[in-house]
Amino acid sequence: MKCVRLPLLSRDFLLGHVDAEGLVRHHPDCKDLLIEALKFHLLPEQRGVLGTSRTRPRRCEGAGPVLFAVGGGSLFAIHGDCEAYDTRTDRWHVVASMSTRRARVGVAAVGNRLYAVGGYDGTSDLATVESYDPVTNTWQPEVSMGTRRSCLGVAALHGLLYAAGGYDGASCLNSAERYDPLTGTWTSVAAMSTRRRYVRVATLDGTLYAVGGYDSSSHLATVEK
Repeated sequence: MKCVRLPLLSRDFLLGHVDAEGLVRHHPDCKDLLIEALKFHLLPEQRGVLGTSRTRPRRCEGAGPVLFAVGGGSLFAIHGDCEAYDTRTDRWHVVASMSTRRARVGVAAVGNRLYAVGGYDGTSDLATVESYDPVTNTWQPEVSMGTRRSCLGVAALHGLLYAAGGYDGASCLNSAERYDPLTGTWTSVAAMSTRRRYVRVATLDGTLYAVGGYDSSSHLATVEK
């Protein structure tokens, strides 16, 4: 059972099925594995410390990295189509289009899924989110953010998706929120000290960095973490 990646199962399945299994309840080693999985769900801030081989999604043998181009737009059109670049064949190919046209969208990968967060559809700034499964070549809706955001910064850290800054249709934002794919919930996190539209976000050594952007009056050279 130590080879089963219990932390990657849903909390409902862990409590409704795994915890109900007599062998798990009465075998100390199996019980410890269940406790490990539940801690991974209940303590998202500590996932960097709690990470083990059981918390990492399996990877297909021989698979190479893939680069995705998602949505975008010009002065005259907003796009929902997507392309993928295969590093093994040195070719681009078209994949399934998003359900919503999105320019100024934030994109990041968590596990084996690609997330398109917020953006602008040509009419309004978006709070909606959708994720792409490369195995089935399909997009599916995810829980929406608490705030509409275009021109936002998005990055993944310890299996969590962070959305920072952006524009809500009225003002530049300094707020940030975090999405847990395991529980399907968004949670507000500490706001940045500066409002940042067109901000770029990246991770390094377990820390999230917000770089540059525009604060409604000037372009920024400042950075915060």
